[in-house]
Amino acid sequence: MCQKILLAFDGSPDGREALAQAEKLALACGATVHLLAIIDPSESMLIVDAMSFIPDNQRFVVQAVLDEGVRRLRRAGCTATSELKYGKPTEQIILSAREIGADLIVVGHRDQGTLARWLNGSVGESILHQPPCSLLVAVKSERRASNVTPIQQLRERRKG
Repeated sequence: MCQKILLAFDGSPDGREALAQAEKLALACGATVHLLAIIDPSESMLIVDAMSFIPDNQRFVVQAVLDEGVRRLRRAGCTATSELKYGKPTEQIILSAREIGADLIVVGHRDQGTLARWLNGSVGESILHQPPCSLLVAVKSERRASNVTPIQQLRERRKG
Protein backbone atom coordinates (compact mmCIF):
# COMPACT_ATOMS: atom_id res chain seq x y z
CA MET A 1 0.00 0.00 0.00
CA CYS A 2 1.34 3.43 -0.94
CA GLN A 3 1.58 5.89 1.93
CA LYS A 4 4.18 8.31 0.51
CA ILE A 5 4.32 9.30 -3.14
CA LEU A 6 7.17 11.39 -4.50
CA LEU A 7 6.09 13.32 -7.59
CA ALA A 8 8.81 14.88 -9.73
CA PHE A 9 6.87 17.92 -10.96
CA ASP A 10 7.78 20.66 -13.42
CA GLY A 11 4.38 21.96 -14.51
CA SER A 12 4.80 20.77 -18.11
CA PRO A 13 1.94 18.90 -19.85
CA ASP A 14 3.76 15.65 -19.02
CA GLY A 15 4.19 16.79 -15.43
CA ARG A 16 0.49 17.67 -15.18
CA GLU A 17 -0.39 14.17 -16.38
CA ALA A 18 1.87 12.76 -13.66
CA LEU A 19 0.15 15.07 -11.14
CA ALA A 20 -3.29 13.82 -12.20
CA GLN A 21 -2.22 10.17 -11.86
CA ALA A 22 -0.52 10.78 -8.50
CA GLU A 23 -3.70 12.52 -7.30
CA LYS A 24 -5.85 9.50 -8.20
CA LEU A 25 -3.45 7.11 -6.48
CA ALA A 26 -3.19 9.28 -3.37
CA LEU A 27 -6.96 9.53 -3.05
CA ALA A 28 -7.36 5.77 -3.50
CA CYS A 29 -4.62 4.91 -0.97
CA GLY A 30 -4.83 7.84 1.43
CA ALA A 31 -1.21 8.65 0.59
CA THR A 32 0.69 11.88 1.06
CA VAL A 33 2.10 13.39 -2.14
CA HIS A 34 5.46 15.13 -1.92
CA LEU A 35 6.01 17.33 -4.99
CA LEU A 36 9.63 17.84 -5.94
CA ALA A 37 10.98 20.30 -8.48
CA ILE A 38 14.64 20.34 -9.42
CA ILE A 39 16.65 23.14 -10.95
CA ASP A 40 19.69 21.70 -12.69
CA PRO A 41 22.43 24.32 -12.20
CA SER A 42 24.36 23.02 -15.20
CA GLU A 43 21.41 23.95 -17.43
CA SER A 44 20.27 27.06 -15.56
CA MET A 45 23.39 29.03 -14.76
CA LEU A 46 24.30 32.34 -16.22
CA ILE A 47 27.98 33.16 -16.38
CA VAL A 48 28.83 36.82 -15.81
CA ASP A 49 32.38 38.06 -15.25
CA ALA A 50 33.61 34.52 -14.47
CA MET A 51 30.93 34.10 -11.78
CA SER A 52 27.97 31.78 -12.19
CA PHE A 53 24.53 32.10 -10.62
CA ILE A 54 20.99 30.88 -11.04
CA PRO A 55 18.57 33.73 -11.79
CA ASP A 56 16.18 34.45 -8.90
CA ASN A 57 13.23 34.69 -11.25
CA GLN A 58 13.69 31.02 -12.24
CA ARG A 59 13.49 29.97 -8.60
CA PHE A 60 10.30 32.02 -8.12
CA VAL A 61 8.69 30.59 -11.27
CA VAL A 62 9.49 27.01 -10.25
CA GLN A 63 8.22 27.65 -6.70
CA ALA A 64 4.97 29.07 -8.12
CA VAL A 65 4.50 25.92 -10.22
CA LEU A 66 5.05 23.76 -7.12
CA ASP A 67 2.61 25.85 -5.09
CA GLU A 68 -0.09 25.48 -7.75
CA GLY A 69 0.43 21.69 -7.80
CA VAL A 70 0.06 21.54 -4.00
CA ARG A 71 -3.11 23.68 -4.13
CA ARG A 72 -4.65 21.36 -6.76
CA LEU A 73 -3.91 18.27 -4.68
CA ARG A 74 -5.26 19.85 -1.50
CA ARG A 75 -8.46 20.99 -3.27
CA ALA A 76 -8.95 17.34 -4.31
CA GLY A 77 -8.58 16.22 -0.69
CA CYS A 78 -4.97 15.00 -0.74
CA THR A 79 -2.26 15.74 1.78
CA ALA A 80 0.57 17.41 -0.14
CA THR A 81 3.94 19.04 0.48
CA SER A 82 6.55 20.49 -1.84
CA GLU A 83 10.28 21.02 -2.07
CA LEU A 84 12.64 22.73 -4.49
CA LYS A 85 16.12 21.27 -4.90
CA TYR A 86 19.17 22.02 -7.01
CA GLY A 87 21.22 19.38 -8.80
CA LYS A 88 20.94 16.57 -11.32
CA PRO A 89 17.29 15.50 -11.54
CA THR A 90 17.88 11.75 -11.28
CA GLU A 91 20.18 12.08 -8.28
CA GLN A 92 17.86 14.49 -6.47
CA ILE A 93 14.78 12.33 -7.07
CA ILE A 94 16.52 9.22 -5.72
CA LEU A 95 17.90 11.15 -2.74
CA SER A 96 14.50 12.68 -1.93
CA ALA A 97 12.74 9.32 -2.24
CA ARG A 98 15.15 7.85 0.30
CA GLU A 99 14.87 10.88 2.61
CA ILE A 100 11.07 10.77 2.83
CA GLY A 101 10.79 6.97 2.69
CA ALA A 102 8.72 7.07 -0.50
CA ASP A 103 6.77 3.97 -1.53
CA LEU A 104 6.37 5.24 -5.09
CA ILE A 105 8.03 7.76 -7.41
CA VAL A 106 5.86 9.30 -10.14
CA VAL A 107 7.42 11.04 -13.14
CA GLY A 108 5.96 12.27 -16.41
CA HIS A 109 6.95 10.84 -19.77
CA ARG A 110 8.37 13.30 -22.23
CA ASP A 111 7.85 12.06 -25.77
CA GLN A 112 11.25 12.47 -27.43
CA GLY A 113 12.71 11.05 -30.56
CA THR A 114 15.53 8.51 -30.37
CA LEU A 115 18.29 11.08 -30.92
CA ALA A 116 16.88 13.49 -28.32
CA ARG A 117 16.48 10.65 -25.79
CA TRP A 118 20.07 9.58 -26.46
CA LEU A 119 21.37 13.15 -26.03
CA ASN A 120 19.15 14.20 -23.11
CA GLY A 121 18.63 10.88 -21.41
CA SER A 122 15.49 9.77 -19.63
CA VAL A 123 14.96 10.52 -15.95
CA GLY A 124 12.60 7.57 -15.55
CA GLU A 125 15.04 5.18 -17.17
CA SER A 126 17.93 6.55 -15.10
CA ILE A 127 15.99 6.00 -11.86
CA LEU A 128 15.47 2.36 -12.84
CA HIS A 129 19.24 1.78 -12.58
CA GLN A 130 19.13 2.39 -8.81
CA PRO A 131 15.48 2.38 -7.74
CA PRO A 132 14.83 3.23 -4.09
CA CYS A 133 11.18 2.15 -4.51
CA SER A 134 8.59 1.50 -7.22
CA LEU A 135 8.44 3.88 -10.18
CA LEU A 136 5.43 5.02 -12.20
CA VAL A 137 6.10 6.76 -15.50
CA ALA A 138 2.83 8.56 -16.21
CA VAL A 139 1.88 8.41 -19.87
CA LYS A 140 -1.21 10.09 -21.30
CA SER A 141 -3.65 7.45 -22.45
CA GLU A 142 -3.93 7.10 -26.23
CA ARG A 143 -7.62 6.30 -25.71
CA ARG A 144 -8.21 9.73 -24.17
CA ALA A 145 -6.29 11.43 -26.95
CA SER A 146 -8.22 9.59 -29.65
CA ASN A 147 -11.63 10.27 -28.03
CA VAL A 148 -11.50 13.82 -29.36
CA THR A 149 -13.25 13.91 -32.72
CA PRO A 150 -12.06 16.73 -34.96
CA ILE A 151 -14.74 19.39 -35.58
CA GLN A 152 -14.63 18.85 -39.35
CA GLN A 153 -15.55 15.17 -38.90
CA LEU A 154 -18.49 16.12 -36.66
CA ARG A 155 -19.83 18.51 -39.29
CA GLU A 156 -19.53 15.85 -42.00
CA ARG A 157 -21.41 13.32 -39.85
CA ARG A 158 -24.27 15.76 -39.27
CA LYS A 159 -24.59 16.47 -43.02
CA GLY A 160 -24.51 12.79 -43.99
